[in-house]
Amino acid sequence: MRQTLNATELQKARRGIGARLREARAARDLTQAELGKLAGFSQAVVQQIEDGTLWHPNIVSELAVAMGITPAWLQWGEPFSDKRVE
Repeated sequence: MRQTLNATELQKARRGIGARLREARAARDLTQAELGKLAGFSQAVVQQIEDGTLWHPNIVSELAVAMGITPAWLQWGEPFSDKRVE
């Protein structure tokens, strides 16, 4: 059986992605604009993902790859995936 998220749960999940993205970006001492450029997106896209107002799996994956972290960690966090790409 497939479980769907309600609007509140979806917003919470998006904020989680944003917080992990912000954490990973800061650990690499990158600005939003620098990360956007590395991944081929604008600073505004990075900001919107960090704010939880934009989410798209392909964009999230590209940002993760640009920082050398696993897309699964960025999307789901520690209990579900290791942060490092091996």
